[in-house]
Amino acid sequence: MNYSWLHGNRISFMRILIVLTLLLISLPALADITGPARVVDGDTIWIGKTKIGIYGIDAPEQRQDCIRNSAPWPCGFESTEHLRSFIGSSPVTCESYGRDLHGRMIGKCQVNDLDIGAEMVSQGLALAFVRFSTDYVQNERDARDLGNGMHAGTFVEPWVWRKKRR
Repeated sequence: MNYSWLHGNRISFMRILIVLTLLLISLPALADITGPARVVDGDTIWIGKTKIGIYGIDAPEQRQDCIRNSAPWPCGFESTEHLRSFIGSSPVTCESYGRDLHGRMIGKCQVNDLDIGAEMVSQGLALAFVRFSTDYVQNERDARDLGNGMHAGTFVEPWVWRKKRR
């Protein structure tokens, strides 16, 4: 019997396996990352050279205003400042949940064993991003019931605000 086709397929399989292995090795780490964080906005940080979107939440954009007491309120700025204050100088640990369409790591992050996403949503300074996760739906309900942050007035959801700005 002629088994030459098997030899050719075996070599192709090995080549594919080698290429996939090299790709996996060369990808930026999708594992846990820990270190000092630099806050970009209410749902984005950098740890070292890794840009991380906080999993399961969407915070108002830096220049986004909400309405409170019939007047504009800089909810995007407040969201960013709260996250900066919440993290302080403590190290942040993020568990990777993959990457978004822009290549940014998406991570469930903690500071001093406290869930950053839960904190931001509970304070009303971010919304549960139910398109991707339902982890913080109860935190958002509680924040709304208490009138925390954005829930003390009116606001445009961050994903709607961004879409209108494009």
